Amino acid sequence: MTSAVSIIVEPSDDAQGLISAIQSAQASVHMEMYLLSNTSVIDALIAQQQAGRDVKVILNQSFPSGGSNSGVYSQLQSAGVSVVWAPAGFTYTHEKGVMIDGKTAWIMTMNATQSSPTNNREYLAVDTDPNDVAEAEAIFAHDYADQAYTPSGNLVVAPTNARTKLVELIQMARSTIDMEAEELSDTYSTGIINALTTAGDAGVQVHVVLADSTSVSSTNLATLKAHHVQIVTFSTYYVHAKSIVADGRYAYVGSENFSAGSLGYNRELGIITGTATEVQKVLTTTQGDFSGGSPL
Repeated sequence: MTSAVSIIVEPSDDAQGLISAIQSAQASVHMEMYLLSNTSVIDALIAQQQAGRDVKVILNQSFPSGGSNSGVYSQLQSAGVSVVWAPAGFTYTHEKGVMIDGKTAWIMTMNATQSSPTNNREYLAVDTDPNDVAEAEAIFAHDYADQAYTPSGNLVVAPTNARTKLVELIQMARSTIDMEAEELSDTYSTGIINALTTAGDAGVQVHVVLADSTSVSSTNLATLKAHHVQIVTFSTYYVHAKSIVADGRYAYVGSENFSAGSLGYNRELGIITGTATEVQKVLTTTQGDFSGGSPL
């Protein structure tokens, strides 16, 4: 359980916290990113490379539809930035992680795009726990070298420990679960949907906020509702967040969607924190989005 963490809720600062962190790096910037197109982020990476910092970037290469990092890959490469395509062993490298100076890990639901910090509901966790940062760096180093790595720390990492850690978090809840999801389709027998229905049957109040364009199957929706899970869609911002708050005491945020593909086949990174002030940020935001949503 991570304690040395602060959380930024987007939209709020148009990603200026992240951009400033990259600009302020004194030794290294290591980024592992699903989609990179934010010109300020790209410019900051190139400027740090030109300043002699250790700048390395891993980019996802293939997309299910409509995405591409080819242009920015060429731009970074031309500027001298050490950039590689993500390992082919993952279906997608969906992580949104930035490690600064080996001292801070930005573990985010947010892609580094122009629109994400202004149009989306996103959570950015700024983690300074030395063990977490070391593990995030180790994951990055192994992925950069296309080498296998088995995590053993607190981070929520797909495709290795993510489903187990997230289900355990849901199972911890005794009174409330407040959740935001872009995708909700993990019907694995020991997976997310089963854990939510079990919690609902046990009397836990389960509230789920989905993106207004989320495709939740009629079968899954009927199953969840039959087990007392209350679901709304929210349209003020696009719900790109992936978060779970258990009993208002513990919060997960990260790149993992609550789908079988994300949890079982992608490179993903998240954290679970018990820091009260930061958990409250996620809880208050989720509750507000639920109240402003349209019931399914």
